[in-house]
Amino acid sequence: MENINTVLRKGFQTWTHNLNICIPFFLNIFAGIFAMFVLFMVAVIIFVMPAMQDITTDPTNINPEMAFGVLTAAFYENMGLFILLFITAFVVSTLISSYFYGGAIGMAKKALEDGSTSINEMFTSGKKNLINLFLTRFIVMLIMLAGIIFVVPGILAIGDLSILMQNPEEALSGTLILVFGIFAWIFYAIVVKLIFTFAEYALVVGGLEPLEALEEGFSFFMNNKLDTVILWLVLIGLSILTGVAGEVLSSIEILSTFWSFADFVLSFAVIQPLTVLWWTRMYLSGKSTQFYDIDDYLKFQR
Repeated sequence: MENINTVLRKGFQTWTHNLNICIPFFLNIFAGIFAMFVLFMVAVIIFVMPAMQDITTDPTNINPEMAFGVLTAAFYENMGLFILLFITAFVVSTLISSYFYGGAIGMAKKALEDGSTSINEMFTSGKKNLINLFLTRFIVMLIMLAGIIFVVPGILAIGDLSILMQNPEEALSGTLILVFGIFAWIFYAIVVKLIFTFAEYALVVGGLEPLEALEEGFSFFMNNKLDTVILWLVLIGLSILTGVAGEVLSSIEILSTFWSFADFVLSFAVIQPLTVLWWTRMYLSGKSTQFYDIDDYLKFQR
């Protein structure tokens, strides 16, 4: 198992020689936006347009309150279809991200082992692992949702949620329990995400089934807890650093527009590819994989 410094340094070197690893992340965001736009237009055609046609008032005289009332009525009348559309949006977005994320891990594995990778590896790995990666993510999500048990005592303590809205003082103790439960749920979700971090990498790299990948990911985390937490903190530190830089630069009018674009590029071209490369290298090094030695390549170039 390589130390964390080696993982970070050589993972970064691999990224500098394989900038095409950013392609899956850009394609993922654009494909996701397109899919959500299509689903939004479907919702407008099915729900909004028929509801607006029922308004007998002159369209020029329709005010926001009237439109909101019509749309609210349409929502309650077609709640089942709205829920179905929401589930469809979730499934489609998860499938899209599973395809491109699986492709990115495949590209990272290829780059780390052979020194270079190609877009063809993204298509091959994405297609091969699409369903299994989707199922793995779905199972992890269900495990996270199990944390709702932390919120139940607070809801029961408050009783009727309308009391919280009308007389918050009367439900103060219940509210505190509910707030504590929400924070406990968030902490639980973070822990679950952390201990199953390597499940997706085990699935793509090792060609495992979803349950096997979850078991392998959990086992790998338990054997490498410190390094995993350190790398996780490094990634959080990068996010905080870019956030702080964004706050500083956005306060300067001349640089605010530039930073909006730079932040987008930085996230998808640098941070996300590096994240995948670092996690993949850490997992592969724990499996005693023979890596392509970037240092030897650089010495040869000199």
